[in-house]
This record gives sequence, C-alpha cells and structure tokens, in this order.
Amino acid sequence: MRKIGRKFAQKSKKSEKSSIRNFMERNKIFLDTSILITALLSFRGGSFYILNNLKDKFRFQINKFVLEETLKVLDEKFYQRKELKDRLFILIGLAKIEILSNPSKVLLKKLSPKIINKEDAPILAGALERSNFLLTLDKDFLNEKVKEFVESRNLLICTPKEFLVKFKNNL
Repeated sequence: MRKIGRKFAQKSKKSEKSSIRNFMERNKIFLDTSILITALLSFRGGSFYILNNLKDKFRFQINKFVLEETLKVLDEKFYQRKELKDRLFILIGLAKIEILSNPSKVLLKKLSPKIINKEDAPILAGALERSNFLLTLDKDFLNEKVKEFVESRNLLICTPKEFLVKFKNNL
C-alpha cells in the first residue's frame, strides 16, 4: 500500500510540474511599446524584470508596428540618448522577442474606433491574433470596454505588476 501511495504522489507531482511547464511554454506575451521603453529606461522595474528573467518561460512578441513606434518614441523623446536604440536591439535579442508581421486591415477596422483608438488598434490586434497576454502600461488598454472585449477571446491584458502578482507561484 505504501508503494502505491508513493507512486501516486510522484505521478501527481510530475503531472503538476508538467502542466505548469506546458502552461508556461504555450503562453505568449505581446509587448506594448510602453513595456519596451520602460525596460530600456530602468533595470529595476517590472518590465525589465519580466523580459530579463522570464524569457525562458514565456515567448515574447511584438509586431513591426510596435518596433517602429518604439523607434519613433526614442527618436522624438530620447533623441539625446542615442545608446537606447542600440540597447533596444540588444534587449530584443537577449529577451528572444519575436517580431511578427502587422495585423490584417480587416481586424484593425473591427477594433477602431469601436473598441480602441486608431493608434492603439495595431497593438491590440497583434495581441489578439497570436498571444495569450498583452503586457502594457497604457491606460487605453486597461479600461473596462477593452478588457470585456478581449476576455472572451482568451487574451488577458495586464501591467507588469499585475502579471507578476498573478503568476508569482508559477514563476
């Protein structure tokens, strides 16, 4: 009887570890521009922590729109800090961030302006097409209308802090 109990406990632990591993492996996090910018500006915040420490547990994604928007923000707001562009590409490489194509125009039309503004539609559409999470600091994505819309589409929108709190036991 003891052997059976031990074997069951071992199987149970293995299946629990396996399901957590499978959960982590299949989850893709779409990153908003705000996450990339804050990760570049602070090595202490949640954005940098997630990209630096969870790169082997999650797949990070952006689309061409996010990359272009990030470069534009760096040019316009941080033009005096040329090293940030170099740091961006290093971060993309080290965090294994996958750069996806931009979403379809059909999906963009469905989202803008009914669900979200035109400027943010490519980010939301990109996350809806291929990701399980949208990580952002932009309040436009965190309003109830947007959250209700994505809830039935298996996309969770959250800030880095919310993400870390929600998954702290699995990280």
